[in-house]
Amino acid sequence: MTAEPEASIDNSEITPLGPDSVAWTVFGDLTFVLGAPRRLLIDVAHPVVATGVREFSVFETDPYGRAERTLDMIMGVVYGRDDALAMARRLRERHRDIKGRNPDGSRWSSLNPEAFHWVHASLVHGIYTQQKELGRGWKPGEVEQFYLEMRRVGLMYGVREQDMPENWEAFCAWFDEMTRTRLERSDMTDRVFGVVTSPKPPPHIPVLRHALVWNTTVRPVAGLVLATVTAGLLTPELRELLGIDWGAGRRLLFRLISLQSRLIIPRLPRAIRMVPHARAAYR
Repeated sequence: MTAEPEASIDNSEITPLGPDSVAWTVFGDLTFVLGAPRRLLIDVAHPVVATGVREFSVFETDPYGRAERTLDMIMGVVYGRDDALAMARRLRERHRDIKGRNPDGSRWSSLNPEAFHWVHASLVHGIYTQQKELGRGWKPGEVEQFYLEMRRVGLMYGVREQDMPENWEAFCAWFDEMTRTRLERSDMTDRVFGVVTSPKPPPHIPVLRHALVWNTTVRPVAGLVLATVTAGLLTPELRELLGIDWGAGRRLLFRLISLQSRLIIPRLPRAIRMVPHARAAYR
């Protein structure tokens, strides 16, 4: 797919989200962290996004740093209030130089409208799925309202209005059509899932950086849990497309993990349940 003109955006007339929004309620809790590998995995199932990640991302060498920077950006847009529009413009600007040429000489850009919207869409669908499977679930009417709020977020960082389906029902139909017609398994989807199944030790916990401790005790368990959660949050069509195993053992483990998560996470105090950006916004 060729690159599109990288027009600047004017989001000054868009009202940022506030504490009365559904997004503020469901976005910033621990399910966001648990769902991060799933979101990256289906991001790179889009061929343009895969090219950008292949050439520019450090998800293999610095997975925690990349995750932290992504978290800062998107949480800043959702919870930023007065700073949200400026953060949205910064998010788009960071993607402006992520571009290049395909082997056939055609140009590609991370701001290609379809690819840029796909990353936003995977976030929207990911939040919905992780809250349904791992969090407090959805009250009547919340999903539809959440989707309309996330359309607003998309406009804030430059997703074109005509690219976003008008409502949740249309979005789900579009998402399924994208899965059937535009997404693909590649070396990047395999590499992302490989990082999930064999994670690196977190840099801020020194004891876990010892190879013996990490490789013989923590990594196998963490990899199994992360891979199972990631697979469980995919639609059946995406699991089949990406070649993700979903045998009886993994299905059972996911049911156990999701049951515990639904019982525990919604009952945690906000100071523990929510990421720092969300806690600060509520304060």
